[in-house]
Amino acid sequence: MQDYYSTLGISKGASQEEIKKAYRKQALQNHPDRNPENPQAAEAFKKVSEAYEVLSDENKRKIYDQYGEEGLKGAAGMGGAGGFSSMEEALRTFMGAFGQGGGPGGSIFDSLFGGGGVEGEAGVQRGTSKKISLKVSFEEAVRGTEKEVAITNYKTCGACHGSGAASRDAIQTCTVCQGRGQIHQSRGFFSMSAPCHQCRGAGRVIRTPCTSCRGAGRMKEKQKIQIKIPAGVDTGMRLKMGGYGDAGEGGGEPGDLFVYIEVTPHEAFERDGDDVYIHLPLTFVEAALGSKKEIPTPLGEACKIHIPEGTQSGKVLKVSGKGVPNVHGHGSGDLLVKVHVETPIKLSEEQKKLLESFAELETAQNHPKRKGFFERLKVFFS
Repeated sequence: MQDYYSTLGISKGASQEEIKKAYRKQALQNHPDRNPENPQAAEAFKKVSEAYEVLSDENKRKIYDQYGEEGLKGAAGMGGAGGFSSMEEALRTFMGAFGQGGGPGGSIFDSLFGGGGVEGEAGVQRGTSKKISLKVSFEEAVRGTEKEVAITNYKTCGACHGSGAASRDAIQTCTVCQGRGQIHQSRGFFSMSAPCHQCRGAGRVIRTPCTSCRGAGRMKEKQKIQIKIPAGVDTGMRLKMGGYGDAGEGGGEPGDLFVYIEVTPHEAFERDGDDVYIHLPLTFVEAALGSKKEIPTPLGEACKIHIPEGTQSGKVLKVSGKGVPNVHGHGSGDLLVKVHVETPIKLSEEQKKLLESFAELETAQNHPKRKGFFERLKVFFS
């Protein structure tokens, strides 16, 4: 006696979608046509199909949950508790789960296992898409640029225009598959499709191949292309150049070229999305008394910022709209200036005396953080 939930590898609270997903996975793994020499796979296929037949039917599932497999003996549509009586019943369940009718007009393997991989007209295939990595500088990413790169792709043969034949008369319809590119075979209840062994799925036979491409219809070719980099790109972004991949076969569309961007880090600027950070060192006097500073922006221009009196180290000042332009055209980020107050070093004797005099004039109001810090620590020393 089998546990239908364990057979499918699901919990008792599984949804119908989870049940179907689990069944499809196991049914494909154990399908007889995929395992012709393994009788155990066929038995496993019948078991998972039986489990799915019950659990996918809400009424049968309720009976099974309440009374177990014994309760299904009298249920309509079940051949008793002993499972499916034949492989045919299991195959019908399999077809139902995948939405296949099984009649003439198509093989279920055309959709499940991909058939010969040909869509539409026989022998027509879309070209393979390619990808490359492109490194740009920080300045180029911010402002946008244009790069020339060399790529090697399959291009449509200029001599035969992709046909692969020396002339139109050199192309003949395949006599084995009658131009379909597929050969259909029946195995009792099943109809299977496979690429034609003579034309290899093309549906046609070339009697006299093109001398330039030797019948391939395309040739490898190195070319230089211009890639337009929009302002605001960042590392990890991908640009799509439609039609710059390999040429298709049999007149199929070319693939695409995907350009993956890598931006070289800048020495002064740190990017966070469209915002840019810059670290600004200040002297003790500049931070205490306040000052005005001129700083660069990512676009190369300069802007002035006001340092408020009493600015603390770590404070971030924002200059709106002076960051990186958004790559989708939604304005620009901000320039964020992070202040670092430097403690003076290598003081002269005169400087030390001045600081000592200044220290004598300091009050608790000059250092509110220090006052609060020691007040919070009093509890540890009471």
